[in-house]
Amino acid sequence: MAKGSVKLDEKTGLYYFVVDVGKDGIRKQKKKRGFKRQKDAYAAMTEVLNQANKGEYIEPSKIKFIDYMLDVWIVEKEQNKHISRLTAESYRSTIINHISPFFKDKALGEVNSNDIKKFVSYIRQKKTKKNKEFAESYVQRIFDIVVYSLNYAVKGESIKVNPTNKIDRPKRIKRKLSIWTVEQIQSFLDSLKDSRHYIVFYLAIHTGMRKGEILGLPWRNVDYKNKCIMVTQTLERDGKRIKQGAKTSSGVRLLDISDDVVEVLKKQHEKIKLEKELAGDMYIDNDLVCCTDIGNPILSTNLFKIMKKKIGKLGLPYIRFHDLRHTSASLMLSIGIHPKVVSERLGHSSVVLTLDTYSHLLKSIQSDAAAGLSNLLNKNNETELVEIDEEFRDQKRDQKNEV
Repeated sequence: MAKGSVKLDEKTGLYYFVVDVGKDGIRKQKKKRGFKRQKDAYAAMTEVLNQANKGEYIEPSKIKFIDYMLDVWIVEKEQNKHISRLTAESYRSTIINHISPFFKDKALGEVNSNDIKKFVSYIRQKKTKKNKEFAESYVQRIFDIVVYSLNYAVKGESIKVNPTNKIDRPKRIKRKLSIWTVEQIQSFLDSLKDSRHYIVFYLAIHTGMRKGEILGLPWRNVDYKNKCIMVTQTLERDGKRIKQGAKTSSGVRLLDISDDVVEVLKKQHEKIKLEKELAGDMYIDNDLVCCTDIGNPILSTNLFKIMKKKIGKLGLPYIRFHDLRHTSASLMLSIGIHPKVVSERLGHSSVVLTLDTYSHLLKSIQSDAAAGLSNLLNKNNETELVEIDEEFRDQKRDQKNEV
């Protein structure tokens, strides 16, 4: 029968537990530190004791790396609400399809920096379904999953160091923003005037909201009187659930809207009311601004198809739905809206993110500022020179008169 004890580390003021997990007379201890509360240390120790007494205990570093990622890291992160359901599913898919084939049965404690280097090379050699190499941004994303999981293992004292710290990370290549001109925006929106999806694209351009924020926007968050929208919830990517909150804490925000946006929203509201009456009991009232004719959320895949078809028909440069948000931000900056205000409207966690994302626009704005400042100073200089010249002539005239 395995035994254990909880003790207080007087140097740190934190609790730790020690459990005897040895087998066949061989003494081996498992120790874990860093518990702020004694009862938390006892709870963790009890779990290890139960595993040891059932013969199910596996030394954390001996567990397979892939099993650790799937059965420990993702499970605990999702349970603790550190990642969403969809993020967890995305991680699982990436691990199974791209990470597992390389690491196979390798134990967590055996993964070293050389393995990581080889893994990066392996990922770069993989091909997409269209027989193209993975984009560097995707390589970086896969690499990050490995990094995050190993950081978690270090934090949980399953391994001592993260082997990814000893190698150069794949370079994150900044994606060039694709945006439309005012004329292109107007052409696109005009072509959708009679579509029920017009409101979605209209709000994307006029507010800079994210797709999930627009598709999850409830009528109760639209304030006609004060001309504003409150962003408090989002529709998840698969359209199955409306999630409270936003992508970041700063994503929950109040957006001022113009009279034009208010008018478009009022027309949409009247349309929704009419559809409710026509659908009767069939209508599923989710209180959504953007929805199907029976109240269901609009699927992202439908928006993608509509947008792609319209772009092809109008001969416009191809952009993604998310690029409408970039277009909105770029237009605001181009007319002199302060980056801090743009950042708040977009719901960015920091103005630094806004400045970094739209740095190419800020360079042209800086050029305009430099030219404007020079013009202003030159005008002042010209005025001063004229005044000095007039003063000099007056002095000469006075001297002549004295003579």
